[in-house]
Amino acid sequence: MPDKEVGAAFESGACSHLAVVLRSEAEFAPVVASFYSLGAKRGAWLAHRAVRVDDDRKALNDAGLDVDGLESEGRLVVEALDLDEPPDALPGRLEAGLNAALDRGLTGLWSSHTPVGPGPDSFELATAIEGAWEERFRGRPVVTLCPYVIEGLDGAGAVDRFAEVSELHEEGVLVPSRHGLQTFRQSTGD
Repeated sequence: MPDKEVGAAFESGACSHLAVVLRSEAEFAPVVASFYSLGAKRGAWLAHRAVRVDDDRKALNDAGLDVDGLESEGRLVVEALDLDEPPDALPGRLEAGLNAALDRGLTGLWSSHTPVGPGPDSFELATAIEGAWEERFRGRPVVTLCPYVIEGLDGAGAVDRFAEVSELHEEGVLVPSRHGLQTFRQSTGD
């Protein structure tokens, strides 16, 4: 997916915490690699949290992200996502990295992670981490793209998951389509 498609979703102003709803895990690497490429072009420090670090590194590299080059420049870290640690532990570790990146003159943190699957257990864990993340980084120079996979859910289940993800990501939900990424935002009721 070209950078311009992901970039269009980030041109409207403050958009620090977006989700992307993917039909399958196969859509993950191209979307997230494009996200990181745009972050790198905008001078950000990039942090990827992965359940399977080697698999995600390879997938992002195969999708066109220069993982080794960005890591050697100190612009990207790919770290293991420990599903057993408290939800606020990861944001705490990355906050130190963000502060160091800002001290080095980088523009902020762009972060994503292994996609959240359709099962209720992974979604509940993601919800807890999302809350801790939002509390820690609200108002900071952080852009986050949270990928959710709906593969395997029936029509009603997919609609329900989209609604749940929308509630967690008030700034918008991206959905790949044949026309590129479409951005959906919650109505403010105004």
